[in-house]
Amino acid sequence: MRENRINTIFGSTNTIHMIGVGGIGMSGIAEVLIHLGFSVTGSDTLESSITEHLQSLGVHIYTDHHRNHVQSQDVVVYSSAIKPDNPEYKQAERLGIKLIRRAEFLGMLLSIWPIRIGVAGTHGKTSTASIIAAALDACGSRPSLFIGGILKDLKTNARMDSKTHVIFEADEYDRTFLALPPTLAIITNVDADHLDIYRDIEDMKKAFLEYANSVPENGSVILCCDDPEARSLLPYIDRPWVAYGTNRHADFHIEKISYNNGSDFTLRYQNKSIGRFHIQQVGLHNVLNATAALVTAYLLHLNISDAGKGIHAFSGVERRFELRHQCDDVLFYDDYAHHPTEITATLKAARIRYENRRIIAIFQPHLYTRTRDFAEGFAQALEIADKVYIVDIYPAREKPIKGVSSTMIVDMMKENSNMPVFYIKKMSDVAKTLIPEILDGDIILTLGAGDIWEVSDALYKEYHAR
Repeated sequence: MRENRINTIFGSTNTIHMIGVGGIGMSGIAEVLIHLGFSVTGSDTLESSITEHLQSLGVHIYTDHHRNHVQSQDVVVYSSAIKPDNPEYKQAERLGIKLIRRAEFLGMLLSIWPIRIGVAGTHGKTSTASIIAAALDACGSRPSLFIGGILKDLKTNARMDSKTHVIFEADEYDRTFLALPPTLAIITNVDADHLDIYRDIEDMKKAFLEYANSVPENGSVILCCDDPEARSLLPYIDRPWVAYGTNRHADFHIEKISYNNGSDFTLRYQNKSIGRFHIQQVGLHNVLNATAALVTAYLLHLNISDAGKGIHAFSGVERRFELRHQCDDVLFYDDYAHHPTEITATLKAARIRYENRRIIAIFQPHLYTRTRDFAEGFAQALEIADKVYIVDIYPAREKPIKGVSSTMIVDMMKENSNMPVFYIKKMSDVAKTLIPEILDGDIILTLGAGDIWEVSDALYKEYHAR
């Protein structure tokens, strides 16, 4: 049955080349394509654990971009980060090979599954999608996956399993999620971000509303009504929907939250108790993510007790408040947080778990545009820590913007608070600067979506060897 759908969607396509295959989104698609029987080649500028994994599956990887990598493939897939001047993109155009943007290609691929669970939101997509997978696994449904982070339990971000259920991240960047067809659409929150793509928060809300209303009539929207901007969409959603959260108007209402070696909470549906649940993660944002998983299981008519066991066993996602190292009583954590809202949530969770310990945050801003737009928000969020070090911006796809740098955040923090904050230009200098300052019992937390995690490893190595 699935094979028939594949033939209908992809026709005679057998060979696929992927430009930027080492990216977390592209790599997941490549892995699933291999399992579906396609021949896949890919290119990226850097070798990584991801490209090594793909090679082990049979993907031929080129570690540069060159026109000769595109010769006779049926289709070339490219991510939003790839520009038309890329030599492989230009070669595909010259040869008349079909070029498909990653979002549209993923949309085609997703249509293979009849039940498509799309997780959207400015924050928390990866964590929410992952814990939904854990809940559904425990219920026996074993959904297929396209997730933007490596699940610790599975050691991958993609999986080809169930022929009926698939979970995927519906990313708002470049309006990607509008090309993806959910039957269950989760919206965790709507916050200003990607202001190089969207005019303002109202423009973002319109896109999220379009995503919500793309659900079929027999589908449903699952929305967190604790988030005011997400909640404001409810009167305009013309598909079936349910709301969850601590908000008293939520259909699925969270109450009696407590923190003890994780988080415990009670969930009620229309004033009827569904149960009391425990997760290993700390913080309200993690409780909300777990609730989205329980609501998903409920709407799919799965056993809630089993779903509860799944979220209880869920060990998390790499780079999401991940304990990377421990030396004596010093803990080295790393987190992907790269927006003020995410940094606030992570630091608050750290405060709950380690309320009497000093938190040293090392932050790497991600993108010049995001630093320009949210410098003040970053400064306020980082004040939750006890001591802050800020390194240079990780530019990713962007070129420098005049007058925009990490020192903007440093200067704002120095002006508005008395807490110790320092700028370190070179990441290679972080270890020698910090190690003399580390005290027994400190929590060392690296934050950012770039390569700041390497600092965590370098710090631990040098601290351990001292």
